[in-house]
Amino acid sequence: MKRLIWIFIGLCTLILITFAIFGDSFETWFSTDASIEMFEEHRHLAGPIGAGLLLSDLLLPIPTTVIIGAMGAVLGIAEGAAWGWLGLTLAGVAGYGLARLGGEKWGSRLTPHDQQESLRNWFESWGGLAVVLSRMLPILPEAISVTAGLAGMRFLPFCLSVALGSLPPALAFAWMGHTARTDPGPALWITVALMGLAWIGYLLIRRKHPPSGS
Repeated sequence: MKRLIWIFIGLCTLILITFAIFGDSFETWFSTDASIEMFEEHRHLAGPIGAGLLLSDLLLPIPTTVIIGAMGAVLGIAEGAAWGWLGLTLAGVAGYGLARLGGEKWGSRLTPHDQQESLRNWFESWGGLAVVLSRMLPILPEAISVTAGLAGMRFLPFCLSVALGSLPPALAFAWMGHTARTDPGPALWITVALMGLAWIGYLLIRRKHPPSGS
């Protein structure tokens, strides 16, 4: 179990390092104005382009808030949120799928068999809620998706959780982008509040229901 926790921490650290190295460049390339201009120029493909960028966030430091916000500004709240939801969901499923490709083999190297079963049971009981809450947070979504795959969380519950958890940020960021030009205050504060509640919920789950053997 401790090895898998270190893997989780390592994934978070790797994401942070990627942002530290490439984050400024990507923020320049995908600034709010640049993203809106790109989507307006390719309006008929704005949704697929935006969803593809969100999917690539699994490996690249794509500013998801800016991308979904720009889609909301150009396409409207409903359509921007729909494409944002699709991209976020696909990114989560892709991270889970990559980990599951070698799940049992990697899992046996990371943790003893009895602890693998404990971790799997924890994800079956609480992993869905952890996945849902993590979607509103930075860094954690990708790390938890990969960890869920390594732990052997069942595919259907994971997909339902990641799809459900991706809806609030997609709606919030699309709405924020749509309204930011006229009145950014309410959207910003609501987004911060949602992220804060998600952090509190996730930490409470980890504190009250830690994986067995940790």
